[in-house]
Amino acid sequence: MINNYQKSEDHDVIIVGSGPGGLGVAATLEGWHPYLSDTLNFKFGPNIDNIIRRSQSDLLQFKPSELLYHNVRPIDFFRSYHHPENYSLNPDQYKIKFSKIKSLDWLMITSGKPGGLWNEVPRNQLTLGPSYWMELAHYPMKQFFVDFDLDRDPNELGHRDDIILYYEKFVERFNLHHKIRGGEKLVHVDKGDNERRFKLIVDTNSSQKVYECDYLVFAVGPKSQPRKLQWQDENNSFISNNYTYPGDYPGDSCVIVGGGRSSDWAATELYDAEKLVVYVMRQAKENHLRLIKDSLHLPYYQRLNVIMNSQSNRFKIMYDSEIKRFTDDGNVTVIDNKSQITSEIITDHLIVEIGASANYQLLSKWFPLTLISKRDNYRFQLMQMVCNQSTFESVDIPGLYPAGYLAEGTGLSVIGFHAGSYLIAGDIYRKINKFSNGE
Repeated sequence: MINNYQKSEDHDVIIVGSGPGGLGVAATLEGWHPYLSDTLNFKFGPNIDNIIRRSQSDLLQFKPSELLYHNVRPIDFFRSYHHPENYSLNPDQYKIKFSKIKSLDWLMITSGKPGGLWNEVPRNQLTLGPSYWMELAHYPMKQFFVDFDLDRDPNELGHRDDIILYYEKFVERFNLHHKIRGGEKLVHVDKGDNERRFKLIVDTNSSQKVYECDYLVFAVGPKSQPRKLQWQDENNSFISNNYTYPGDYPGDSCVIVGGGRSSDWAATELYDAEKLVVYVMRQAKENHLRLIKDSLHLPYYQRLNVIMNSQSNRFKIMYDSEIKRFTDDGNVTVIDNKSQITSEIITDHLIVEIGASANYQLLSKWFPLTLISKRDNYRFQLMQMVCNQSTFESVDIPGLYPAGYLAEGTGLSVIGFHAGSYLIAGDIYRKINKFSNGE
């Protein structure tokens, strides 16, 4: 039983996850607080002007609930000053800047590397939008490109290697290394010895550890629990759960299971690598064609559209279909759910790209949780945790803060949710009375 584990460490705050949602909170808890620079033209009216000017030198110190009282969502306020225009700013144009105060007692645990999900995407993956969408306000993407002599335009799509490097350098820039524990996978969250505290059971490479904390930042990301097919055998050598790179799939043919953006990317890249591609999806043809039509502003969807219209004998899409069984020698049985006709396919690789979801099972001690569906124009969909819009504290679990994509009311890009870092950190600073002026 987990209650029999001996506590190994105790901290005020523990962050679970090293993606951008967790990193933004970490930098803010480390003491890098936002302030508004020089003369400002507030766009929300004189009432908001008066509220903000009282705490202009440290924006964590005003109470975000005051903005809500005037019908201004705090996350929208911060977002508007981070990126007032729909393009990347020069670093000296940012109205939000940062100064350093005393750090809180925080720790980050993560099974992966800084950047979270970006470490698991295909090796040639591009962003869905401009690379500056991936930036944390503490460190403008354009400044990062300048610092490391990268000839990149932050208004263009970004390559995964640049995005990963950005988050790695973010950790270095704000000296977060010493409080990040890598190679530690959260197994379960229980109630601590004090019912209002959290007990975290964590697997490492060699043992199990137990942490306790007063405040838990839940930043596990939207894909911490991969979906699997019912018949899937984890030990089968020709099945891959995450597409990576064409060179990782020797042989002449691949069967792809999916229907979303990740599987579209895999199908396109494998076809261009001279593979025979059979693409199996349960959704109807018209739904997939709608996704392609809505995405033709992206170069890789332009390419997929060309491939599909070419009627090449190396590329076949099977709509309204699913895999019923497979054998160890690479024989795949596909059934058309409309006609009930089955097809036998011999392949070198079966690539399963059917998405993932946020692992709320880690919080099963508090079930049921109040969740709300969120969808964007890029067909990115997940269940967000309902939270106080002034603080991002969960409405179900006192002291727990969903971060990043998982918090209700945030946009599904980094610049759409990063402002939540300030709401979370500010609330924690207030609760433990650690502002420099004692407020």
